[in-house]
Amino acid sequence: MKPFRMSLLTDETAADALPMRFTVAAILIAIIGILIASSVLDLMSTARTHEAQTEISKVVSNAEQMSVRGAGSVVTLDIDIPNDVTVVLGALPEDGDAWPRDAGNYYIRSGSERRVYESEAAFSNFEMDGAVELSEGPHRLTLESVYNSDHGRVFVLVYETKDGGVV
Repeated sequence: MKPFRMSLLTDETAADALPMRFTVAAILIAIIGILIASSVLDLMSTARTHEAQTEISKVVSNAEQMSVRGAGSVVTLDIDIPNDVTVVLGALPEDGDAWPRDAGNYYIRSGSERRVYESEAAFSNFEMDGAVELSEGPHRLTLESVYNSDHGRVFVLVYETKDGGVV
């Protein structure tokens, strides 16, 4: 047993474990950094999705009112879809050829995350043959309610307009 009055300058027993302590501390700091970065990215994705939902709610609320009133209404809206977000009106993910059955659905895709929603309105593109996909950026959309006798229901056509023409 060593004497109790050993000097700190000459005692080197703790120095043997010092590299291992640094290694463990570095690994723990790296893991914490990765978890924080992952959480921040997830939070940013959720914020973009929420912002897109706020913008699309303008379209959906107008489309539902137009659908209830019947054919003949036209509304123009300006919306701005956030970066890395795509909105698809009138379809479900991975079910692209099911229009018009899925015309009352829409989803928001942000990265690999997809959130599906339902609407009282049935959405269609300008040609009345499928869904509408809106990518990131500003859009001037025209919503037009049209009765389709082939399917026996009112569809809300959603199309982008620039300089008076359909894009």
